[in-house]
Amino acid sequence: MSTDKCNSVLIVEDETLIAMDLQDMLQDAGYRVLGPVGSVAAAMRLLDGEKPDLALLDVNLGGENVFKVATELASGQSRIVFLTGHSEQHLPEEHRHRPLVTKPYLPHTVLAAIERTLM
Repeated sequence: MSTDKCNSVLIVEDETLIAMDLQDMLQDAGYRVLGPVGSVAAAMRLLDGEKPDLALLDVNLGGENVFKVATELASGQSRIVFLTGHSEQHLPEEHRHRPLVTKPYLPHTVLAAIERTLM
């Protein structure tokens, strides 16, 4: 998939098995994975020392939305792909133009969204 092995991808996902699957898939595709982290607080702490090229953001993290993290990432020019069971109408206006992969998804769908976003 990705020929540039140095692209870093942050995973923000509160479902442990999903996060582990994403991590394995991304590492197999040659990405450097940051996280995974399962909360807004953990993501914000990680962003203090890291600037990912792209972030996969689960919209709902145990009842808390991820939009604070998305805004922080966007201010640092990181690209974002949202992962959610909701439509883009659930996203705040400032983030509706960002790619969205609807859950449940197939692994190739996520990888394709990442590749398009990093182009």
